[in-house]
Amino acid sequence: MPKTPSVILKKLLEDRQIEMLDIYHYRDKDIIRVKDKLSGRVELYVSKTHVRDMVDKESLEKLASDIEALLRGNK
Repeated sequence: MPKTPSVILKKLLEDRQIEMLDIYHYRDKDIIRVKDKLSGRVELYVSKTHVRDMVDKESLEKLASDIEALLRGNK
């Protein structure tokens, strides 16, 4: 069964010890609510592109890296 981009993103984040809680869809952006499993910190990440429109794994990996940088304070 094919996986949706949000399922793939959730798996990529789990590999980084991050839990994806919600994705809020808006007309021009998505807001992704994530929780750092190590510190318990919850953040909102604003994605300018919709997660459902990301078809290649490279863009999803970049998004997961950006979310990790936000949570870990590297950005």
